[in-house]
Amino acid sequence: MATDGGAHWNPQSQRWEWAEQPPPPPPSYPPRPPGGGRGGPGPGRPGVPGPHRSWKVPLLVALGAALVGGCAVAGWLVLRDDEPKAPAAAPSASGSPTAPSGTGPNTAPSTGSSSPPSGSPSVPPPYTVVRDEGGFSVAVPAGWERSLDEDGSGSFYRRPGDRSALLQIFRVGEPESVGTCELLRISSQDLGQRRSGYQEISLDPTPGGSCELVYEYDNQESHGRRRAIERITVAQDGKRWALLAAGPATDGSAVRANLTAAVESFRPE
Repeated sequence: MATDGGAHWNPQSQRWEWAEQPPPPPPSYPPRPPGGGRGGPGPGRPGVPGPHRSWKVPLLVALGAALVGGCAVAGWLVLRDDEPKAPAAAPSASGSPTAPSGTGPNTAPSTGSSSPPSGSPSVPPPYTVVRDEGGFSVAVPAGWERSLDEDGSGSFYRRPGDRSALLQIFRVGEPESVGTCELLRISSQDLGQRRSGYQEISLDPTPGGSCELVYEYDNQESHGRRRAIERITVAQDGKRWALLAAGPATDGSAVRANLTAAVESFRPE
């Protein structure tokens, strides 16, 4: 710092000094390259990143997001219809056997009340409407109970002691940009790689932006061949749910009836 009379501060001697000439100007440095800044390595002088560094992080972020999205779909496909690890004969929640569907009393599962939820449609026998802790009410065959020993996602209902047939309901979490039929098409391809004897019967759009996949595969629980019907339906709030009914292929009419009753009575809460 200079004062009148040519005085300047000498940091080495820590005092003011006078000279006929002002101190030399500080050394100048070459300008930084475009996109430079203090920090990581890059081309040019050390510590200054070059312009090509700016796109690398966004590219990796975008790639990571794409992979996460793909894994989300794959995770749903793997979980939703896997074979359970539990023993073939699962006891009912009360520990006592329940009469087969259509022959016993209208017994609601332990996860719901014995009376139909408020606002739910009435359904004829052999079905009863139950309220599920997953946030919905749905009609299931009378005597069926929620199964708590499944590996798949969502809620499962079965006749206690009989694993030949099932009903499964779960929320679809994939982005809306992936259409319902596209989700089921990917699901069918995945099942074809994981299920022995897999056969796609049909894949068709249904009213209201929904879509339905019908398929069969080899399955010991269903005594040889299992038929499954999966419907992705769009609720009034725009959220998507998947409802799947499955059972022995020799009793395909019962599988269809179970899915129809579930779809027509399904009410998200």
